[in-house]
Amino acid sequence: MTGIHWNFFDACAVVGRHSRLAAGGLHTPDDLLAEMDHYDIAEALVVDSLSRENHPFEGNRRVLEATAGRPRLHPAWSALPPGTDEQPAPAEFVRQMRQHKVGALFLYPAQYHFTLADWCLDALLEPLAEARVPVFICPDEVGPTVTGQDRTNWNEVVDLCRRWPNLPVIVTEFRIRRGQRMAYRAMDACPNLRLELSGWWLHHGIEYITSRWGSERLIFGSGWPRLGQHQTLATLACAEIEEADKRGIAGDNLRQLVKWCDLPQPQFTPQPAADPYVEFGRTGRRPKEMVFHDCHGHLGGHAAHYHLPDCDLEGIVRELDRFGTQKICVFSFAGVNSDETFGNDYVAEAVRRYPEKFIGFTLLNPHRGRDEMLRELERGARLGLRGIKLIPYYQGYPEEGPLIDVACQWAHERRQIILNHVWGSPAQVERLVSTYSGACFITGHTTTDYAEIMKRFANLYICSCPLCEPRACEEVVAKIGADRLLFGSDLQDLPIAWGLGPILFARISPAEKALILGGNLQYILKRYSLRS
Repeated sequence: MTGIHWNFFDACAVVGRHSRLAAGGLHTPDDLLAEMDHYDIAEALVVDSLSRENHPFEGNRRVLEATAGRPRLHPAWSALPPGTDEQPAPAEFVRQMRQHKVGALFLYPAQYHFTLADWCLDALLEPLAEARVPVFICPDEVGPTVTGQDRTNWNEVVDLCRRWPNLPVIVTEFRIRRGQRMAYRAMDACPNLRLELSGWWLHHGIEYITSRWGSERLIFGSGWPRLGQHQTLATLACAEIEEADKRGIAGDNLRQLVKWCDLPQPQFTPQPAADPYVEFGRTGRRPKEMVFHDCHGHLGGHAAHYHLPDCDLEGIVRELDRFGTQKICVFSFAGVNSDETFGNDYVAEAVRRYPEKFIGFTLLNPHRGRDEMLRELERGARLGLRGIKLIPYYQGYPEEGPLIDVACQWAHERRQIILNHVWGSPAQVERLVSTYSGACFITGHTTTDYAEIMKRFANLYICSCPLCEPRACEEVVAKIGADRLLFGSDLQDLPIAWGLGPILFARISPAEKALILGGNLQYILKRYSLRS
């Protein structure tokens, strides 16, 4: 142990049998405590699944039972707009929260179909603001209409914050991505607004908020068990900020907010890390000999359609060096949604300037047709690009359209790596890897759908991005083997540590982690995408 202990306090966890719970899935208070021990998390604020998904009344009562006798778990309640007989009157509701040491209130406007407008919610908010109860606003809905990201109504959030400037307001959602610029303007407008980190999957996002608005505006949370605690914890532990800021975000900011109800702080003795990878994930301190190879990165994020801070080429190289990334396969942002030739030029320049760091891939758009695809492949080869990137999923071209074969044929004839966002059905994948056996196929985002095919064909690998659920890495390794999983950060779209976290903390052997985090890609690069 290094002695570094950030005293994490998880602001966002759910316990209880939730609607998507699979057989054997983690959901009990003791499951959560076992996870917290592994990740070195001292405390957690928990909501019951009934409060989150069905109705606050039963869940609010049940979470008191779930946390009783477990001093590291603190109850949080949810609420509805006042005016019915479903919950106590607002002043009495706050009195009961204080009596039961309920640290915070969660509002789920989409789940329970209400607005944050004054006429709907202010009668509830008035006693909450007077007591300075932290209020988490979560726009995510549990059910078939979930879109997955950017669901926060920032107009309503800003109006609420301005009406109640003494009320601590924390936005928490599954993912804030293209709404980042709105979040920034909301932070400018509302000094009482904070962000919970489990949905802030942004390269240097913690650093950017800390430098612009101060670390006190960020709250560590995991979103457990919908998300594992590994991504956000590793991202914060590795963040390039002052130690005092890191400690505040990790837990002290939340501890300050829950003082309103005299929430007791438990005694916590950290358990030893299972291996050096877990130690790195917990502390953010990487041993110099621990290095990585990355199969999945984007360049050109300084001009992406959503905000990605600190993404000039020199800054990215510094970040790769900071994390010990020796080599990374890269392709452009611009080609995903716009002009692939512009993006390929950018990647080629990066390869020219840093040839030992970047392995550049030519990104294609099948809409251009066979002849233009081949011309761009030939042009990319002349520029020093050594692999192929496909992303028809975003470009609106059929995943199993006939022009996919144009790229596969090229990769087959030149023994190149070809990475596709998704390859389509198992039948399509089996046809491609068998027909174009000279190519090395990588599926750009984690799946186990091709596990049976991988038993018969050695030229198919899976990228690790993302491994979102608590034991996702372990489950993937069990199905396809550690020797077929490649670490991919999805740089600059995501923080490097966000992608490392699930592998660093996985309950697999250090030897298997070493394969995933670099050994497998090193093996591939000795056989494919060689310099001409």
